[in-house]
Amino acid sequence: MKFKMTPQEKKWVLYDVGNSAFTMLVATLLPIYFHVLAANAGISETDYLAYWGYTTSIATIIVAILGPTLGTASDIKGVKKIIFMASMLIGAIGCIALGFIQSWLWFLILFAIAKIAYQLSLVVYDSMLTDVTSDERMDEISAQGYA
Repeated sequence: MKFKMTPQEKKWVLYDVGNSAFTMLVATLLPIYFHVLAANAGISETDYLAYWGYTTSIATIIVAILGPTLGTASDIKGVKKIIFMASMLIGAIGCIALGFIQSWLWFLILFAIAKIAYQLSLVVYDSMLTDVTSDERMDEISAQGYA
């Protein structure tokens, strides 16, 4: 039996597919590109790895602090979509802009902003599952997004 999704469920699943691309980009290509920028600026391999690790850690700490606050704020009627759209747009524009940055320092700053916005969009996105489907279909829709 084929599982048929509603338009809202399809959109939720497609965002999950799309945001997986950012995760793959951060894990594979961006560290290599940053290495090239840092090497061109004369930064040693040890220092470039440290800067990358510091930036990723700082972004994660900021999300750990802001995530619960924005998650709670998104429970206010009419605010969830605004927070989601703002963080998603900041993350997407930041990700696109990363390809045009030639300075290693500005690259790290923009990367941190894009990563923070991306991860904050996931806080709200995950909470939207209850808005787009019923309790009975939730497991299947979530699995479709993951797959």
